[in-house]
Amino acid sequence: MTDRPTRIPQYQYLYESLRQQIIRGDFKAGDLLPSEKDLQNQFRLTQPTIRQALGLLVQDGYIRKHQGKGSIVQPLPIGLGVMSIVGRLANTANATRAEGMTTTIVIKPKQHSFPDDFLFTPTEEDTKAGFIYFERLRAVDEEPVFFEKISLPNRYLPGFSRQRLENRSLFDLLRTKYGLLVKGGEQKVLAVTADGELARHLQVSVNTPLLRLDKRLDTNRPDFNFYSSLYARTDRYMLHGRF
Repeated sequence: MTDRPTRIPQYQYLYESLRQQIIRGDFKAGDLLPSEKDLQNQFRLTQPTIRQALGLLVQDGYIRKHQGKGSIVQPLPIGLGVMSIVGRLANTANATRAEGMTTTIVIKPKQHSFPDDFLFTPTEEDTKAGFIYFERLRAVDEEPVFFEKISLPNRYLPGFSRQRLENRSLFDLLRTKYGLLVKGGEQKVLAVTADGELARHLQVSVNTPLLRLDKRLDTNRPDFNFYSSLYARTDRYMLHGRF
């Protein structure tokens, strides 16, 4: 088995190119992306490849397909990987997405055994490889909202501990640096209360109600799944998304 990252497929390259243009503001909310025909000519790719990339942009919330019009750019989501957050009144028609998310690394990546308190059990192959573990805190407008523990199999990730993780999407890093594309997974949701550690990180009182989401995330490599245990404040924001 080799630790060489997978070469990024053409549809993934196109997805990343369009996604970066949306993030930079080259395409703003409400704008139309170039037509499939124009994208074919610009990138010299086949129509199925174009549609696969656009489908991924739809799945991740960057565009919406409108029959007869094309691909319409959506307001930028705050990424939580497979989820994003919106204001607490997100069930209203005029709700807007939250802005200003920052990510702080609480514990830097290190080799670590699989956490006993995670709700998923890793494969025997993953256990033999060992794990890379880190913790991060995510805030909106400087107010802590999420505390997350992440465990990744120690394979296909050369130099991961040296990567910059602050204010950076983990999914983007895995995709662009290591050719690992998240395809879906499974999650378990619990209602919990804050213990002393969680209360300190999230700046709430002990026993404050929190939402816990444990996830197993599957990638384009059948032998690479990784795991997350996330604790969320939901007093001001709510979660939404597809999984």
